[in-house]
Amino acid sequence: MYTHNANVSIRQAKILLILQMFNMSMLILPRIAGKIAGHDGYMLPIIGFAIGTLYIWAITSLLKRFPGEGLDTIAPKVLTKWIGLVIVGLYVIKLLVGAGFELRMFAEMVSQVLLPKTPLPVIILILLFAAQYLIKSGIEACGRMAEVVIYFVFAPLVLIFCLVIIKTDYKQLLPMFTARPQGMLVGAYYVSMTFMPLEFLLITGCLLNKPGKLKSVCLWAVGIISIVEVILIALTFTGVGMVTSTKQLWPVLTLMQSIQLPGSFVENQEIFMMCWWIMSIYMYISGAMYVASLTISRLVHFHRQNVTTLPLVPIVFFISMIPSSLAESYTYLVRFNGQIGIFFLFILPLILLILAKLRNLGGRVHD
Repeated sequence: MYTHNANVSIRQAKILLILQMFNMSMLILPRIAGKIAGHDGYMLPIIGFAIGTLYIWAITSLLKRFPGEGLDTIAPKVLTKWIGLVIVGLYVIKLLVGAGFELRMFAEMVSQVLLPKTPLPVIILILLFAAQYLIKSGIEACGRMAEVVIYFVFAPLVLIFCLVIIKTDYKQLLPMFTARPQGMLVGAYYVSMTFMPLEFLLITGCLLNKPGKLKSVCLWAVGIISIVEVILIALTFTGVGMVTSTKQLWPVLTLMQSIQLPGSFVENQEIFMMCWWIMSIYMYISGAMYVASLTISRLVHFHRQNVTTLPLVPIVFFISMIPSSLAESYTYLVRFNGQIGIFFLFILPLILLILAKLRNLGGRVHD
C-alpha cells in the first residue's frame, strides 16, 4: 500500500459507507422510532430509504456535473468565491461538530458498559489519536482498514440477530398501522439522518477510481443499512418491548445484555458484543476527520494533505466536552443531526445543482 494514495475502489467505498453509517445513531434508533411511530417504528427505515435516495440523487448529480471536483471548488464557482468559501468553511465546522457529539455519545456508552472507572477525556483522546494515526495515511488506508473491520462488525451482528430471533415475541409488533402519516414522515426523516456520511462524498466522491459508479455505491450502502435498521428496530421491540425501548436511552444495549450464549464462559457477554460497535464508530470518526482535514488542506493549498489531521484532534476534543451530561449529549446529537444534517445532505447540493444549470456551469461525464 502506498501512503497518501488518494483513491478507493468500488468495494472499499461500499464498505466504508456501510461502516460509517453504522454509528451511534443505531444504538438510539429504536428509542426514536418507538417514540415517534409506536409499534410501526420498524417500518420507518423503509420510508427513510426513499428519503435517502433523494440525498443520493442530489449529491451524485452535482458531482457528475463537475467531474473530478468537490465542494471546495464547486461552491466558489457557483456561488462566487467568497460565498463559496464561507459555505465550505461551514461544511468543515459541521463535520467537526458532528464528530465531536458522536464521539461524546460513544465515550458515554463505553464508560457505562466497558470502562466505568476511566475518565471520559481519556476515552475520547484515545480514539481521536487512533483516528488521526489512520487518516494521516490517506483514504486508501481507511479503505483497507474497512475491508478488515467489516468482518468483525457483521459477524457478531448476525450472531445476535439469530439468537434474538429464536426467542423473540412478535406480538410486541402489534397492532400494526396505528401511527399517523405525519408521524411516519417525521420519523422516517430522523431515521434518514443515519445516512449522514453521504455528505462526506461532497469531498471524497471524486476519489473513487470509477466515479461513474458512485450512485450505485451509495444505493447499495443505503439499502444494506436500511435492511439492518428494520431488523434492528423490530428485534429490539420484540426482545425488549416497544414501551421499554422508548424509556431507555440505548435499548439496543439492553437487548444485548439479555442474550445468553449457550455454554458461554464469558461473564459480561455484552462487552464482547460491543466490540464490533466500537470499530464502526472508529471508522465514522476517522471519516469525518479525514474529510475535514482534506477540505482544509485543499482550501489553503497545502502540498501535503495530511498536515492538518493532528491540529483537528484538540478541536474535536473540546467540542466533545461541551455537553455537561449524558442527557445533554443525547439532546445535542439528535437536535444537531435533525436540524442541520439535511442542509449538506440535500438542500445545498440541490441549490448548487440548480444554479449550475441556470448559469450553464460544469459539464457531464459519461459512466
